[in-house]
Amino acid sequence: MTHPTERRDAPLACLATVLVMLLCWVSTAQAEDIPKTKRWHEPYVTLLDVNFVDTGFQARWEYFHCACGDILVRMEQSAPDGVLTGEMLLIDGQVLAARGMVSLSPDLEPMLQPPSIMLHLAFALLERAAPGGPGTINERQTIGADALLKDLELNSGMATGKFPAPWTVTGEAWPSGEGQRRFEMKFEFTNPDAIEPDGKTLFTFSGGQDYRRDDFPYPDTTSLAGWKVQWISKGELEAVDAPEGLTLGALRQEALELGRPEA
Repeated sequence: MTHPTERRDAPLACLATVLVMLLCWVSTAQAEDIPKTKRWHEPYVTLLDVNFVDTGFQARWEYFHCACGDILVRMEQSAPDGVLTGEMLLIDGQVLAARGMVSLSPDLEPMLQPPSIMLHLAFALLERAAPGGPGTINERQTIGADALLKDLELNSGMATGKFPAPWTVTGEAWPSGEGQRRFEMKFEFTNPDAIEPDGKTLFTFSGGQDYRRDDFPYPDTTSLAGWKVQWISKGELEAVDAPEGLTLGALRQEALELGRPEA
């Protein structure tokens, strides 16, 4: 004869088994939300907050990567002399379009260099600190790397940067949703000068990435009225008002035709 207590415990045992199976399934599903082959430089959206410690300079950049190859950067940069905001589009690597305060700069190319080099620095640090890639980050975990002798050198295509050794990066990375990862990092590198021959510089990064394919914020039909345009592939040094009636699709098509090799 089955004891009454045993009858009550049986459903609880079944429930525990189901919960364990469910947790295993959730863990597996989370582990597979980003393919293991994905690298840190391949998200569709990246949000990056950077604090240049003890300089008074802070920045928030949001990057959208179009499947067509275009990049949209939304920026908010704070410095002791003021705040800079706006949006910049890099189309086919050939032409820049900008609106907002950033478009007031006569030459747009230097305005894209800081967000470009810092994005590539974040990617490079993540690759070194978590070399398995975003697909291996299945729970909150410590990440880090260092180099005693080898400088960290970058080339974003828009700007180059060199961060002298010894340098260290420490931080954490964790899943923040399906196909999403967040991270926080501290990056310290050697930066000597005449006053402090053993000087160090510290940057802190806080950001997130989304590896799911989302629609690019601006479709081909987007009007570029109120934007400034500058062709870097033509060697232009000043931005001009977008021609009347110009759309993003038309500007993309012009860039593609310019980039085609002559028959």
